[in-house]
Amino acid sequence: MLIVAVFCLFALSVSAETDPNAPSECLSKCLTPLAKLQRSFSYVFNNFEKVCDLLEDGAFCARKCTQEDQTKFYQYTTFYRIHCIDYEEDIQEHLTCIAKAAEDADLVCKDKCKQAHKVEKTASKETKMKKECLTLECSTLCYFDELAESCPEARNVLLKINVGQVHSMASAVHPITMEKMLPECQNIHNTEYMRSKLLASSSSLLMDHTPSEMETEQQPVITA
Repeated sequence: MLIVAVFCLFALSVSAETDPNAPSECLSKCLTPLAKLQRSFSYVFNNFEKVCDLLEDGAFCARKCTQEDQTKFYQYTTFYRIHCIDYEEDIQEHLTCIAKAAEDADLVCKDKCKQAHKVEKTASKETKMKKECLTLECSTLCYFDELAESCPEARNVLLKINVGQVHSMASAVHPITMEKMLPECQNIHNTEYMRSKLLASSSSLLMDHTPSEMETEQQPVITA
């Protein structure tokens, strides 16, 4: 899942005093409880009701802020909104399995994607941004693979969630801003690109669970 954005968006500072581009004092107050949550799928899915309650509290809090702040709250909490509101019923059906599988997925994907796209401290700003976007793409595909493999019945739901989240993020980006992005960053905001990547992973998973023709041919023949 586009672990995406969520956790990256919450990396932003909540102190308007030190960063002129940081959220307002009102928005910071509403985001802080969510920003303090442990940033792992295991935590989110094993504490699903608590997390969703915090999202609801935050949304209620944001109503007291400006319209601009409310829009930012909606954007910053994309991950939680997608899971707790848009696909909450679908997730509930598979929550037990996903919550159990998420712990191993966290370990596998964090290590795999961090190692695959290491960033040197001396790297240029452009190189760091490129690596960050590649890491996000890697994480999205890795989490989908790991969770779908452990919970095959949830595969279609996981696919819908990922595609929905990419679409939601892309919709919040101005076309001019999108054009200025590095190709690697445009990709993770491109619904069709990510859909094709996820479907490729999905097809691979299905093949892995389909008996080969050789295995079928080798089944013993029972004669009278």
